[in-house]
Amino acid sequence: MDKLIGKLLDINAVARNQTTLKAALAALAETFGFSGYGYLNLRPGDLHAVSNLSDAWQERYFKDTLRLLDPRVRRAQQEKRAFVWSTDGPTGKWSKEDREFYTLAAEFGIRSGLVMPVQVSNGAIAMLNFASAEPVPTREWKIDAVAAASAVAQLHMLIGHLRTKPSIEEHIYLGPKEATFVRWLELGKTVEDVADLEEVKYNTVRIALVEARRRYDLCNNTQLVALAIRRGLI
Repeated sequence: MDKLIGKLLDINAVARNQTTLKAALAALAETFGFSGYGYLNLRPGDLHAVSNLSDAWQERYFKDTLRLLDPRVRRAQQEKRAFVWSTDGPTGKWSKEDREFYTLAAEFGIRSGLVMPVQVSNGAIAMLNFASAEPVPTREWKIDAVAAASAVAQLHMLIGHLRTKPSIEEHIYLGPKEATFVRWLELGKTVEDVADLEEVKYNTVRIALVEARRRYDLCNNTQLVALAIRRGLI
């Protein structure tokens, strides 16, 4: 594990563009016997991945919102420390959703791996996952949780600094009414103002905004406006 972390730190130090970074992460995964890597940013409203895992798996993961079922994500959010996982062994503690997720992942050649999460700004989580087609890890991993978190935190910052293009990201949309209401908010209007301007009931505006926030796990209208601007929706 120390060697993997050391090489990841080296990548963080020398990668100067996203092409080099992605190639280096792919080579790192291969060096340590993994079939691929996946960096996942779980910031609400900005869910995206940088990965060399199969396009079909990534599309399925995002299209079917599998992250909501992913037991690895739940564990990363709860423990906030690196761990090894496997589909092999006792399954008595797995929920029905866990079994369904792991069965599906196995169909795409993802049967075990190493997950290194780190808490980032605004209470969000970023995680680097190395995946393997083997049902059990090919080596014994002794994990230094602090070193792993530090290395992934540096990777998270580098990916942002290089403006690394996601291999896939969450599809974001606003309906016509939602977009209209959010546009008024972006112009400094209150919810009451929007209702008056659009000649609709206050609750019509409020409920539409609540639904849009709920869809992307956002806390308030400020986040919703920021998301809409960032993704070019208004």
